[in-house]
Amino acid sequence: MHGRASKAKGYRGEVEAVESLSPVYPAAERYGGINGANDLGDIKGVPEWALQVKNVSTAYLGKFVADAADQAKRAGKRYAGVMLKLRGKHMRHGVFVMPMNQAIAIMKELEDCHNGKCRQDRT
Repeated sequence: MHGRASKAKGYRGEVEAVESLSPVYPAAERYGGINGANDLGDIKGVPEWALQVKNVSTAYLGKFVADAADQAKRAGKRYAGVMLKLRGKHMRHGVFVMPMNQAIAIMKELEDCHNGKCRQDRT
């Protein structure tokens, strides 16, 4: 798939990502490719996250996560994530992938909060 069809597929994935995020993050919206080589992610309006959206037939997860991590660094965001649309499903039924070190940190933070020990300082 090349050209317009590929762009349309990517656009659909981004629109569905915003639809999935907006109930919790009403400010979520597409960047719309305005950043070019200085890409900061596909979705803005989700604090602390650089989000890459993928609607592809072959998922290169290592590359996708590395790209999202680079975008997070450029954007000064704490977290990087990849929203992967599954074939024939809306993005809300997709998969979310992120760097392992970030996943472990979030798991620990959630555990601490569940146990009444949430950190107020998140720097």
